[in-house]
Amino acid sequence: MQNRRVAALGEILELLHDAAERARPARLTVVEWRHGPRSSAAFERYMAARQGSAAMQVASSRGEPAPDETSWTTTLVLESATRFREEAAGVQAGRRSLVRDGERWASWDSDWGAVTSESEQSTASPSSTYAFLLDPVGVLGSFLLEPFGQAEVAGRDAWRVRARARPEPEGSGSVVFRLGPGADRVELAIDAERGALLRTEAFLGGEPFHRLEVTEITYGQRPSEDFDLTLPEGVVASRGWARPERLPLHELAGAAPFAVFVPERVPDGWRLFERLFTAGRERPPVEPEVFLGYTSREGAYEVGVRQRSSSSTRAEWLDWQPGDDGLEVADAGENVEPRHHVRVVRGGTLVELSGADRTLLTELARSLVPAPAEAPRLQ
Repeated sequence: MQNRRVAALGEILELLHDAAERARPARLTVVEWRHGPRSSAAFERYMAARQGSAAMQVASSRGEPAPDETSWTTTLVLESATRFREEAAGVQAGRRSLVRDGERWASWDSDWGAVTSESEQSTASPSSTYAFLLDPVGVLGSFLLEPFGQAEVAGRDAWRVRARARPEPEGSGSVVFRLGPGADRVELAIDAERGALLRTEAFLGGEPFHRLEVTEITYGQRPSEDFDLTLPEGVVASRGWARPERLPLHELAGAAPFAVFVPERVPDGWRLFERLFTAGRERPPVEPEVFLGYTSREGAYEVGVRQRSSSSTRAEWLDWQPGDDGLEVADAGENVEPRHHVRVVRGGTLVELSGADRTLLTELARSLVPAPAEAPRLQ
């Protein structure tokens, strides 16, 4: 029995090591499923194990609460890491696709519009989301493997394997994040002939929280039209992804469609180190926003001042507590950075300040004045 298991493990290791040579090119359909609350709990466990109980999370705005379970389907046609097509649906209201042929690529989303390598030249060429399924060599360095039988997946004979993440630093590779960081165990199904990953399922406390399953797969050369970069009829590539633009402080007031405010005074030695404006656009949907960043003399402390129209429809996730002075405050928790948030409406502008010191944020919010509209004069 022991010799049989060793032989099976040896065959599996060889399959994974050489899978890229056997499994590509291919066309496959992948269904990805995720349980949100259990995925979050697993990730918190993963981070706490590596950074201690004070592992930090970044506070951010969120839209409508996500359902506990989400599932989406992607069709991947892959010849190599630089020649592939992905088409997906399920998470967003519409469809999206990404095609790459060498250094040329095109990305289209029914909600966000389209960009190409010509319209977005400052962005690195994108990678395929699921290419690692056809080249799973990273599993060898990130997991300890134990065969436990065979199965049939997507019409293919497959080895069943239990995988347990290796200790740091090996157990922190990118494949760990794709399969389920923080999992007690991950169960794999590996194509017994080609070595491709046909199924992965991550568990926490005996309950699954993330699954990848190949429902269809065909190996062999693909026709060249599979990698045609032509956008759907009527779709025109936008000028590129929305990015903040760094502007002098006095130009922010003219660029923003709302009044811009700054603290009238900051602590001694503090300085303004960042001034960003994000222009609004319909596709992709982006609300105009101004961000100011202040830092202490030694750089140990920072305060962010984010501003947008008070009529903004963007949802917030923080539990805001209104005060008698017109300020609203929120504490995101000791394990979140930045922890404290203070916001106030001034002249039709919603101003949110964030940082580590609630008292300082409150004082800065009370001292807000209109930003200068002219450049400072040289003395």
